[in-house]
Amino acid sequence: MASERLLLVDDDRALCQQLKKQLVREGYAVAVAETGTEALRLVADTAPHLVILDISLAPEGDGAPCDGIDVLRRIRNTYETPVFMLSATAVGAVKVMALTMGADDYMTKPFDVQEFLARVQVILRRMARTTPSDREKRFGELRIDPESRQIWRNGIEVILTAIEFELLWTLASRPNRVFSREQLIELAWKHTYYGVPKVVDVHIGHIRKKMEADPANPVYIKTVRGVGYRFSSD
Repeated sequence: MASERLLLVDDDRALCQQLKKQLVREGYAVAVAETGTEALRLVADTAPHLVILDISLAPEGDGAPCDGIDVLRRIRNTYETPVFMLSATAVGAVKVMALTMGADDYMTKPFDVQEFLARVQVILRRMARTTPSDREKRFGELRIDPESRQIWRNGIEVILTAIEFELLWTLASRPNRVFSREQLIELAWKHTYYGVPKVVDVHIGHIRKKMEADPANPVYIKTVRGVGYRFSSD
């Protein structure tokens, strides 16, 4: 039986009640928020294991989050909590924007509830996944601990989002192996391939800015022109 805490954020009350009912049946503890302000308060107060966030929230007053993308941005500024975006639009540019800003998955309404539940399980399973082979790794001034999902450079912690850590660990756990963007999407996201490989480039750029001494001349994550990326252990 599942025991994870989920936060469902949507101003469509009928849909919220439907999804909450299904999630509770699966054993999840589900809190509901109808506004971005309420969602951010609950993220801080309850530390959910997953936020399920609608991209189109009703506007609030001055200074309040204006939509789901704004809420996602504010969550990512502080937390590593995975975020599953829901949207009534299938526009590719919106999907790319949400994923590059740190969303862990994106699903277009209307959707099959069983597929929705399966994707929730995949995200939570990925976040909890550790195996005996997932031991701490050291590369020069870099230390990566997959169990605590932390990384340090010269003893100073580097804060990565959940998907950034997954990408880094996918590369670092297989040093010097070259991965295509499609392979990284499959291994790091572990669910439906979105057909937007440039999302990988954006996240790699974020990782380099946070981790590399000189992001323009990276020591660890190397670009293999025309193919993808590899993690250098030299």
